[in-house]
Amino acid sequence: MMTEPTPRFFAIIASFLLAACAGYAALVLYAASWAEIRALDQIFPFYNWHITSLTAAELTAARQELAIGSLLLAGLLARMALPAAGRHELRYLGQEIGRAGTGLRRALRELSHRQRNQAGALLALLTVVRVYFSFANPEYDDAVSYEVFVSKGLLATSAYYPIPNNHVLSNTISLLFYQLNPGFWWSMRLPVLLISSAATVLLFAGVVRRSNFRVALAAVGLFSGLQLSLYHAAVGRGYWLLILLAVVVFFSALELDRARGRHRAAWAGLALAGVLGCYTVPPFVYVLASAFSWLGLGVLRRRQWPRLGLLAGVGFTIGAGAVLLYAPLLLVSGLSVFVGNGYVAPLAPGAFWTGLAGYLWHNEGFLAGQRTLGSLVALPVLALLGWLFHLSRTRQLDEHRAHQLRDLGVPALWFMAFPYAVVIVQRVFPPERVMLYKAAFFFILAGLVIDWALARWSAREWRWLRPALVTLAVLFGTYETYSVIRVNPGARGTNAAYHEGLRWLASQPAGPVLVPEPTHNLFFRFYAHSQVRERTWQIDNDQRPGTRYSYVVAFPGKRGFFQPLFTFPPAYHNGEVEIYRVPKNYQLNTKSWRHD
Repeated sequence: MMTEPTPRFFAIIASFLLAACAGYAALVLYAASWAEIRALDQIFPFYNWHITSLTAAELTAARQELAIGSLLLAGLLARMALPAAGRHELRYLGQEIGRAGTGLRRALRELSHRQRNQAGALLALLTVVRVYFSFANPEYDDAVSYEVFVSKGLLATSAYYPIPNNHVLSNTISLLFYQLNPGFWWSMRLPVLLISSAATVLLFAGVVRRSNFRVALAAVGLFSGLQLSLYHAAVGRGYWLLILLAVVVFFSALELDRARGRHRAAWAGLALAGVLGCYTVPPFVYVLASAFSWLGLGVLRRRQWPRLGLLAGVGFTIGAGAVLLYAPLLLVSGLSVFVGNGYVAPLAPGAFWTGLAGYLWHNEGFLAGQRTLGSLVALPVLALLGWLFHLSRTRQLDEHRAHQLRDLGVPALWFMAFPYAVVIVQRVFPPERVMLYKAAFFFILAGLVIDWALARWSAREWRWLRPALVTLAVLFGTYETYSVIRVNPGARGTNAAYHEGLRWLASQPAGPVLVPEPTHNLFFRFYAHSQVRERTWQIDNDQRPGTRYSYVVAFPGKRGFFQPLFTFPPAYHNGEVEIYRVPKNYQLNTKSWRHD
């Protein structure tokens, strides 16, 4: 029988996480010179954005402080972990983690042969669709991540934030794959395929263990089949990494809410996933707010006042660990990149309250499958869930199902709804992709409702219900898959035009290329570096003194801020690209061609 963790355990967890985070931040800064940091400004020279005015002395001081802090925390870790009491805590932690893994594997092994076949078929189908989209989805935001961050190394990935596109942990994982193979698919698309598969299996196993196969199959199948889920399982943007870590936080919170749970493993999972989640995307605070508010309510309900201190301590550790991991980015790119971008800037009160109802309708609709009409699916599910709560309170629900509803349904509903309390405090409307993880909890609720309906109306006269639900699920998956395909042609066509323009350049004699438009510049560099690596390229965004450019790239039809006035026609033209071959001794003066 496991005992409750002692204060020494929490000191071990906190000192380990903070020492690791400070050490990693120091490693990032020690791996780069001050000159290399200053050179980051050349990677994305657009929109008049620049890194901070960091001096060499400030860099040296920051390195030393992080390194010394890491060593001091490592000393505290050794002081806490090496004595017999510390070794006991670590042994108990290892045993609890092992038992948690054994419990998940046992839940899967106890499925019937037919159920394992159905679950395997679902995972195989999802994998096939995800792999297809990983090749078919056009390069877009993850192309920018590849070109601006991943392909530029650890410093750019960890410290450079010219645009809110650097999901640091996801890009760091891609950087590891980039070391093995610098190709775009291998670096950006393969990691998310592996992460989405791991998250799918973990979510399925966790729901099976706390409910049953039917709930898990419905919840995971419907959630994974969402348009947003399918899209982000195939592009390297980090949102399935957010989902994976949110699942860890959710099940850790459920374990901590149990009177005799594996609390060491749960505390460690909550703390580690919390730090890594925030390092993936800052909006992971929605997940943490849900978890800590849920656990805090449990503390108040049971009057376990000492646990408030534990929650505060773990919350502080997560926050401090995330700040330490972001230290290189904050030092080099500044705090304003987090608090000053359009995704987090508060709306005016009037605009926020006027738009809130529409945001809720469209956001929950999209997370239920369709932006405009999806809420017509979500509302009946929530209404039936309310009916189940009524049946449970009036003891008209069997004890096993009432237990599932209480221990899984209520926290899932909390994790689904509570982020809107944070949204109201912030006065922001986060994009649907940020809230995608919430859909997993909605579909857990949908799975509970479906399971109850199939058990409630299982008599012979209702035998059509099961085939009807299966048919609806197939139609749902077909529509969601089609929705991903439907939104791709426009971006695919635009990307193809950029790609063809670069391929034309690759077929011409080598020479410096002037590409002032940001979109052209990024995509031409991306295709050059990912597909034509054997050639040495000079692609500039601005005219360098003393450089004779062989080619100039612009939009056709006088679009964009850069509108060249050449007296000769372009050597290459398509719907998105015009490329001019500049004659020898031609005097370029691009300043007179720009229209801001």
